[in-house]
Amino acid sequence: MSRFWSYGLEGAEKMTHRLLTLVISGVVVIVFGSAVGAHLRVQETTPKADSTISDSPRHLQVWFTQSPDPAVSLLSLEGPTGDISLSETMVKDDKSLMATLPMALSSGSYIVRWRTAGNDGHTQRGEFSFTMTAAN
Repeated sequence: MSRFWSYGLEGAEKMTHRLLTLVISGVVVIVFGSAVGAHLRVQETTPKADSTISDSPRHLQVWFTQSPDPAVSLLSLEGPTGDISLSETMVKDDKSLMATLPMALSSGSYIVRWRTAGNDGHTQRGEFSFTMTAAN
């Protein structure tokens, strides 16, 4: 007599229920896991997020896991005295947004804000900061 049948009808029903629960759980993880992973994410920034630098950057750049949508993409910069004008935000072939700075930055804290959408079309926003110190 096989081991499966030695559990009797109740044991077989419990095993079937457990197997069904396991299969359904796996399907849920695959379906919802891929939906969560569908949004673009930041991979890298210039300047580095939360960094302290002494040389003023010539541009701001944010790399993503997907190509940004040019129709909604924007970079902006806020410094110690308010908003700082940037060049037009460019969508680069390397899945990044880039904007150049019109002048060298002075000492202080800065916040870079970005807005774009990835493959799923959902507009996303984010920000990172960096600090400029006087050159040595």
